[in-house]
Amino acid sequence: MAQFFIVVFIVFCSTAQAQFSARNLMENQYGKLPDTDQSNFSSLYNKLIVNYRFDDLKATAGVQAFQTPFTDRNYIDPSWLGVNYKKKSLEINLGNFYKTLGRGLLLRSYEVQGGLLEDQGFRTKHYFYRDILGASASIKLGKVNLTGLWGHPLSNVYPPNQPFENKRSDEIAALNVEYRLFKQKLALTGLNVKNEFENSNYGAINISGRILPSLSYFTAYAQFLGDSKQKNKKITAFYGNLNYSMNKIGFSLEWKNYQNFLIASGINEPPALVREHSYLVLNRSTHVLLPDNESGVQFEFFYQLNNDNLITLNYTQANNDLFKTYKYSEWFAEWATVIFNDSDLKIFIDQAEDPLKNQSQRFSTGFLLDHKLANRRGLALEFNYQVFQREGLSNQNYLGRITWRLKSELYLNLHYEWSTDRFLTSTHREWLGSNINYKINNQHQLLLFLGQRRGGPACNAGICYETLDFSGIEVRWLARLKSWCPSIKSILY
Repeated sequence: MAQFFIVVFIVFCSTAQAQFSARNLMENQYGKLPDTDQSNFSSLYNKLIVNYRFDDLKATAGVQAFQTPFTDRNYIDPSWLGVNYKKKSLEINLGNFYKTLGRGLLLRSYEVQGGLLEDQGFRTKHYFYRDILGASASIKLGKVNLTGLWGHPLSNVYPPNQPFENKRSDEIAALNVEYRLFKQKLALTGLNVKNEFENSNYGAINISGRILPSLSYFTAYAQFLGDSKQKNKKITAFYGNLNYSMNKIGFSLEWKNYQNFLIASGINEPPALVREHSYLVLNRSTHVLLPDNESGVQFEFFYQLNNDNLITLNYTQANNDLFKTYKYSEWFAEWATVIFNDSDLKIFIDQAEDPLKNQSQRFSTGFLLDHKLANRRGLALEFNYQVFQREGLSNQNYLGRITWRLKSELYLNLHYEWSTDRFLTSTHREWLGSNINYKINNQHQLLLFLGQRRGGPACNAGICYETLDFSGIEVRWLARLKSWCPSIKSILY
């Protein structure tokens, strides 16, 4: 059998157009997880993806593994196996693939690059992605684009060592029809969802395009269409946006209204309409969408005074009508400028009310100063401060970070946090950690963390998830091998 695969491999590599590439992510931790009496222990995670491309055909295979001293947490899982064929107006996917319908109102699959999920219940670690196992086909016929798909979406709440029926409990089938006329696009989507508890149908319509060269729009409406169990229940979703940009001024206006619109195990993820902040205290305290019951708006405005000054303003409001109305609101302002001709400075202020977290009068501010040094070196200083009221008591969060870099190859970072949040401590709590990021070459990158890291909510590419506290040492190795094909001699000998 081994000889057969070697012969096949040689045949593939002997074709001039054939290309292999590979990506590997390895993370080794030694330390302690939160809320446990266990002593420090070591864990090893590894994810390997191999791609083969020949003309219009691309095949992908991958495996992920997690190993600890505790056998009930360990696994080796062949998580990815897919084939993609794309030529002119036709595209076909078999196996594992990604697809999003209606800006996520009906279906959203994704991959958070480099993201790992840790679950405090299962005590395992796995890659942060949500794909579909099945098949899809798209074809473009003039102004019409047809897409059909069938498969089982992954529920990444469950780690790879859980049964298939838990990880992929839903079976879906969908048909999407798009029609383009001038600069406008009309799309109609039908979705069927089957699982142990339901056999439901959903429909959606969206219209998008340009009104003026500087003004674009998108609107989408989705609705539950059929199931005798819930025929009297309102299950709808509406999302719209308007974007304008000309010269030095631009704005975006978004609005949402979601009613009971969590489909099956959560295969959909509608737009949240909450600004994704790069500042850590704001990212950690972000509002997480509740598609079962949420309405609101987001407005963002920017004005570029000149080449060195940019002002950004953002307002977000989200309403959740539970047994009473919870109104989340946030005002954000940022000024980005250049000082002394060689330093970039960003200053922000943020004011929010978050009744779902029982936080009122939440005020945050801070700055990021990036100073360029000689010989392509640099030094960055960052400071964040946050204060809020909970049950009449004041809670503070502080963050300080200093980063030294050499070109774009080496980053050294020292990070300190201090908090009096009563949910975490009765007095105060501190976290001190250090990061080293070394780009060895274009194929290899090494990341080292040593110390204590604070957990909490985090958002990346519109996806929010929970990260755990960690105390110890963590080493990551990222490897990329592109456009390679071993020689016949290296295979045989």
